[in-house]
Amino acid sequence: MELALIHPMLVHFPLALMPLVVLLQVWGLIRGEALFGRNCLARSLLWLTAVAGLSAIAAALFGDTALDIAVERGFPPDTLEDHQSLGQTSALLMAALAVIHALLYLRQTDSRGGPGLSLLIISSAVLIILLTTAFYGGNLVYVLGVNVAG
Repeated sequence: MELALIHPMLVHFPLALMPLVVLLQVWGLIRGEALFGRNCLARSLLWLTAVAGLSAIAAALFGDTALDIAVERGFPPDTLEDHQSLGQTSALLMAALAVIHALLYLRQTDSRGGPGLSLLIISSAVLIILLTTAFYGGNLVYVLGVNVAG
């Protein structure tokens, strides 16, 4: 399998998991459930944010490889660098979000009010950045044919 194809496969994990994290946070806050307690929702959110963060880091690492391959194939680097910068930012923010969630979980922080709502706002902002990154990536693939047109 070609290395450039691993990046597009990996990006779908954070793209699927991050909206689910936000939806579950909203659902938990509406229902008054503890987002950081020892319940099913809190454990699910912890694992979902961890897997989303780790998969985003892996996608960013393979994205660097895909960028190098695209440049070797003649695509101008400046066209690719906006997506790369956003991808690296998304990956770091998602990893940081997973760490923050883990710390709140370990402390069993009361999620009602401030901490739960704050985490929802941060998660939503990270999701917006992730979707912007995906938009740029989609343009690279579907408009320019980066690493797919042969």
